[in-house]
Amino acid sequence: MGSAFDELSRSLDVRGSEITHLELSGKWGKHRRSAPGKARLYATVHGEWTLELPQQRVQLRAGELAFLPHHAEHVIRDALTTFVARDGSACEGMRQVSASAWANTSDPSSRLVIVDLELDARDAPWVGLLAPLVVIPREESGLGRWLRETLSLLAGSYELSPSLRQEISTAWARALFAHALRDATAALPGADVARDERVVAALVQARARPEEDWELGELAARVGVSRSVLAERTTALLGEPLGHYLRRLRIERAAALLGSTDTPVKTIAARVGYDSESSFARAFSRVLGVSPTAWRRVRRGATA
Repeated sequence: MGSAFDELSRSLDVRGSEITHLELSGKWGKHRRSAPGKARLYATVHGEWTLELPQQRVQLRAGELAFLPHHAEHVIRDALTTFVARDGSACEGMRQVSASAWANTSDPSSRLVIVDLELDARDAPWVGLLAPLVVIPREESGLGRWLRETLSLLAGSYELSPSLRQEISTAWARALFAHALRDATAALPGADVARDERVVAALVQARARPEEDWELGELAARVGVSRSVLAERTTALLGEPLGHYLRRLRIERAAALLGSTDTPVKTIAARVGYDSESSFARAFSRVLGVSPTAWRRVRRGATA
């Protein structure tokens, strides 16, 4: 099942990442609002502290990772006795000590590493099934250990080239989401669908080649489920019927080609699975509200 989750995580587009170091002592805290389209991870390097969500509270210690896949509203603080107002901060004396580090002391009792991820989850609606908080204990081996060690590399190495750092960061982020998919404590409605390896395998096959004329019964037979079961479970996972999802994915890929290449519209139409330029143009207009040529003209004007 792990390989299916790994493949599913590839449908998530990680647009960027930013790492911040915090060195704290005394009373400290911060309220953070929710941030749609983003995710955040806290890594505890040293000390103990508290993370609170509206319906959940955890005490974190050195070596543990706390992942918020939806960047839900939350509060971080040294202890429950430290008052933190909404949109407020209790970090007196906080100052920036380097490009990516902040501190309120030279002798910290707590050290945290924060990773902020910018995401495009349009092709990954399964993200909505994840629990608001996933904690990875310091005792966890396997993928948990790899996540900790790779983060240590990303947070501490200044010798990586920008391209290599980005490549490692993207792989790390996707592995983090794959871990969240595996999380046995996830209890949100529909989360069991994401654990069905056969459904995930069908989705991975279809998503890899959306231009093909997929027949639901044939795809169901390939992965060993009935047509009705596959239809029901892919709709639960995607939030829309599989056919609708694939048609939208074709148009999105066509839009990217129109905006970034000089390839003729007819060629792009064939490449994304349409028999004729006219049928492609109608489908494109239904999804994006303009013709392919108008889309290309607008995109070229925006980048001129």
